[in-house]
Amino acid sequence: MGTRDLTFDEAAHVYRAGGVVVPSVTQVLSPLVDFSGVPEHILEAKRQLGQEVHFACQLDDEDDLDESSVAHHVAPYLAAWRAFKRDTGAQVLMNERRVFDPLLLFAGTLDRVVRLNSHHWLIDLKTCISCPIAVGPQTAAYLRALAEPEVTHRGALRLRPDGTYRLDALTDPKDWACFMACLTLQRFKESHHD
Repeated sequence: MGTRDLTFDEAAHVYRAGGVVVPSVTQVLSPLVDFSGVPEHILEAKRQLGQEVHFACQLDDEDDLDESSVAHHVAPYLAAWRAFKRDTGAQVLMNERRVFDPLLLFAGTLDRVVRLNSHHWLIDLKTCISCPIAVGPQTAAYLRALAEPEVTHRGALRLRPDGTYRLDALTDPKDWACFMACLTLQRFKESHHD
């Protein structure tokens, strides 16, 4: 079972490998994220913004973006993505790539792999002010599932509403161990579910 056997139901946000449901990286890392104090309408607005920004950046990378389709609230984030590419000379090698680990049975969709300063970086695009706690383990899981030895660096690229950006290198050696701890917890809960 490999990536070619992987399917994704976007409406339900469900990955299947060979027809069998496998957890997403986001689901596995849910114990690290607590949005219980955030009103539902704010969460939904942030989720929607993230999707719109990701889609605009994806179309821009594919040279398929209709500028007139970019919503006013998305434009500064797109400008930040373009500024990052222009300022750093980053070359996009992979864009919204689905990945699957056939041994550990989890899946996800990484945002970008770019060539930057002669290194290959796996980069997660973010529209938040601070770097989320789960992004290190998230990118470590994507890197493991991607299984491309030339991709050696991980980062979170925070795109800001003023058109600026910040690249945070993710180098904590505990990131993979954290993901594995969450995956072990997920498997334990699944095995004890009636």
